Order: sequence, then structure tokens, then C-alpha cells
Amino acid sequence: MQITSAQERAVNSTRQPLVELRELRYFGVLAEELHFGRAAARLHISQPPLSQTIANLERKLGTKLLDRTSRQVRLTSAGAVLRDHARRVLADVDDAIAAARDAALAESTTLRIAVDSPMRETIVVQVADGLAKRFPLLVLAVTEAPEHVLVERVLHGEADVGLAVSPAPTNGLLTKELRRERPVALLHCDNELATRESVSTADLARHPLLVWSREQRPGAHDLVRGMFDGTPGVVTIELDRYDRGWWSGMVAGGFAIVPAGSPTTPEFVTVPIEDGEAEFVTEIVWSEYAPPPTLPVLLDALDDVSEAHGWL
Repeated sequence: MQITSAQERAVNSTRQPLVELRELRYFGVLAEELHFGRAAARLHISQPPLSQTIANLERKLGTKLLDRTSRQVRLTSAGAVLRDHARRVLADVDDAIAAARDAALAESTTLRIAVDSPMRETIVVQVADGLAKRFPLLVLAVTEAPEHVLVERVLHGEADVGLAVSPAPTNGLLTKELRRERPVALLHCDNELATRESVSTADLARHPLLVWSREQRPGAHDLVRGMFDGTPGVVTIELDRYDRGWWSGMVAGGFAIVPAGSPTTPEFVTVPIEDGEAEFVTEIVWSEYAPPPTLPVLLDALDDVSEAHGWL
């Protein structure tokens, strides 16, 4: 029985593709680098698997794609043609994946975000604006909580993701950096240091340090206390979130350490710290065991927000 071309195409369509996307990706990187060692490093693999993949690809296609010598690697004419087509194919595949992820997040009516208290009027509004531009139908349900409560909400599925400032390492919690900020001294305008262009930790150590309790914000607490480890004579006063001691302590000459982008009121000023080498890091946090289904595209979108504002 003679097989028609239509039948032949139908049979072939059920077979595995001649070339796999992985092989095209490997070849595409090698075609850019023209060096097996550099290409393998970019692909995060060792050189032998790369060489084997390229050899298999050449065998499948029945032609040489590369001319190799001890000094250089060059594309053959067939290799140059495949490189150009591979770029278009891989770009289309990446676009398709991104579009599918975007659609998945766009279909999610609500994203539940728990945020650390100081960020509600600053970074959260920028994140909300960035997500709204990309996903106009997405509704953000924002809840405010100190770090220890925020972490529990994320781990127990009560929030999809969290935004926390320098959170302490926690089992079951994964994180990604979103923003880095230098620490500054927060002072009442009547404080003798308030008119300085900058201060040192030694200057500040002559005044009481007001700091969040470690139970509520362990990561930020340890960061601030660590700034004064080598400075003798520091008097530290730990306060809860809404303790009235914040106001009375600041009026009496105390100070706090906050991220440079923190909002203030007219009664307070922020002053750069000359030897403040630490950094407050705002991180996206999510559960290792129950990440939101839209996490990959959400992280991509937040990367775009971070890049747009120059946060990292």
C-alpha cells in the first residue's frame, strides 16, 4: 500500500520532535559565546554535557554546525542559519510562557499581600501601581502586620505573599530581594543632632536608642542592634509597635534607626549615618510548601517594579 504525503505527515506528527528546545537553547548560547567553557558556565552545566548535546544535535540534523579547532569555535553556514532560526523560535517560546503566566495572574481577582507596618505609605503604593499597570483587573488585598504576624499569615495560607523589611530567616519561608536602603537616624527636630548633615554611630550613642522589640521585628531589631555592637555606652530602649514611649523618648532626645525611604512628619528629620554600613532589605516572602500558583509571573512583575524605581 502506498502511503500518501498526508498520511506520512500524520504519522510523523505523532513522533517525538526531531530537535528539542533544550538542544536549541544550548546551541543558541554556544552560538553567541563561540566557546564551550563560557557557554557551559552561562547554562550552569559542565562542559561534557554541552559537547554531547551539540554532537547529538549535529547527528540528528545530519550536518556540522560548528568548526572546532584547538584555538577557536566557528559556526558553519548551516550553524549560522540554525542560530538565526533558533533565536526566533526561543523568543517565541519565551513570549508564549510569559503571556500564559500573565494571563494566569490577570485572571486572579485578588492577590493577598501582608506588609510590614512602615511600608504601607511608601513601597506598597509603588508596588500596587506597578502591578495595576500590568494587570489592571487584579485587586490587591493589603493587610498590615508586624514581621512575626506577617510570617505566620504567609506560612498558614492567610496571605499569598508578604513584604517585610530584613525578615529573620524562618523555616518554610522563601524570600527574594526587592529593595535595598541605607539606614538613617530618625530624630525629633529639637534634638541637638537634627541640624547635622550627617552623624556617626558614636555621635548617636550619646543618646538613647529606641528600637522595636525583637519579638515583633526580629530581623530589623538585630540589624539595628548590630550597628552599635562596637560602640560602647549605648542605652537601648525596646518598645512595642504603638507604645507611647516612642513619642516621649524621641522628644526627650532619643533616636531610632529607619530605612532611608521611610516617611516622616514635620516634627522629625532623618540624618545620614557616616559609618552605617548595614542595609535594610525589603524582601518578598512566600511559603516554600504552598507558593501561590502565579508566583513566577508575580516575581517577574515585581522585578520590573524594582528595576523601574532603581531599588537594587
